[in-house]
Amino acid sequence: MKNSSISLEEIIANHINKAKGARILLAVSGGVDSMVLLHLFSKLNVPFEVAHCNFLLRGEESNKDFLFVKTVCLNHHLVFHGKKFETTTYAKENNLSIQMAARELRYNWFKEIIATNNLNTLATAHNSNDQVETVLLNIFRGKGNFTWEGMDIQSTSIFRPLLTVSKKEIIAYARENKIEWREDSSNEKSDYQRNYLRNISIPELSKNFPSLENNLLQFSEINRYNNSILRNYFRDKKSQICVTENSQLKINISQLIREEQPSILLFHFLQSYGFNMENCQQIISSYKSVGKKIFSKNFIALIDRDFILIKKSETANNPALLFNHTEKEIVFNNYRFSFSVIANKQIELKTNMKSVAFIDYSMIDDSLELRTYREGDYFYPLGMKGKKMLSDFFIDEKINGFQKKETPILCSKGQIIWIAGHRLDDRYKVKETTTSILRVDVSLISN
Repeated sequence: MKNSSISLEEIIANHINKAKGARILLAVSGGVDSMVLLHLFSKLNVPFEVAHCNFLLRGEESNKDFLFVKTVCLNHHLVFHGKKFETTTYAKENNLSIQMAARELRYNWFKEIIATNNLNTLATAHNSNDQVETVLLNIFRGKGNFTWEGMDIQSTSIFRPLLTVSKKEIIAYARENKIEWREDSSNEKSDYQRNYLRNISIPELSKNFPSLENNLLQFSEINRYNNSILRNYFRDKKSQICVTENSQLKINISQLIREEQPSILLFHFLQSYGFNMENCQQIISSYKSVGKKIFSKNFIALIDRDFILIKKSETANNPALLFNHTEKEIVFNNYRFSFSVIANKQIELKTNMKSVAFIDYSMIDDSLELRTYREGDYFYPLGMKGKKMLSDFFIDEKINGFQKKETPILCSKGQIIWIAGHRLDDRYKVKETTTSILRVDVSLISN
């Protein structure tokens, strides 16, 4: 691309035409890229508002960046959104790196602004050099070929109109049009992976491979095309081998291991859940180890008998829900319970419906409790003599580790009455002497 203001403006105008109807929030750091994009949007009469984050990481320099962007917006009569973040504190509280903490903070805030200000698109000033760095980072981090295509100019939520423009061209345009910008001194440091690539690796590699950056951009485009074909293939494979039930992905083990490269196929199924190739190889090598769990950052893979189950990471059990026995309906742990009191002899108690329990009303206390499994739980299963550990009952009933932690348990006076949907406690069954019955119905709330 030629270094001329006309060509750069034409590129932006062309992208804007493709994004008709966009109500834009422009992320502006004060650096040359975002200041050039702000200038171009203003020149092309694009309606937009500006957001600037002060992460309080560079002392007075950060405050000056904030004031600079705010002043430019005031001078150009632009709507300015500015916010200061306690980034270091947030990183420690959430066990994140400073970079990841800043990313979470800014994108969460951008979403809030868009949602409350009748906007619908976030614009960022990523350029072709950022694209090269992103592709390399994804390769080095082992993220797989679907990430080798890098960033999109227009995704569902982010617009990157400068993505095909190099840093060199952006700086040339800024100087030609006398656009002011701020330099971020932290970009000169190479302690972060992206900065290391930008400041050390890419310049060194380019000495021996002068076409490195251009080749990587072509590599990105080739992967974008190839991936469009592969996505269809893996989508078909996934429909054959996987099913989603109750927010869990279930992968049929016997079908998966018949594939020529099951760990690679599994990687393509699970990449979006944060599992890497090593995780997938571990899952395949352990597919006979029922109960084994493999973790990504936000998800768990559980080896069940016939399936590999994928769900969001476990959180602490829901707190116990105490309620009066006269309640008509209760929602707990994604289950809906309904309660009614009926006279004995009015109904036929023989039923195979596991979603219904008939309880001797005289046995329960005024207050009932719904909770989930606790270590050491036991009950007296209906039709059996003696007590049984709940953990053993779950094993016998082939209830997997995920279900074990989610199955609601109805209790009274500290005793288990009903493993909802599974078995009543024998002590609470309806007897000949029972005069009133508490009927409890349970159903799973659809997601």
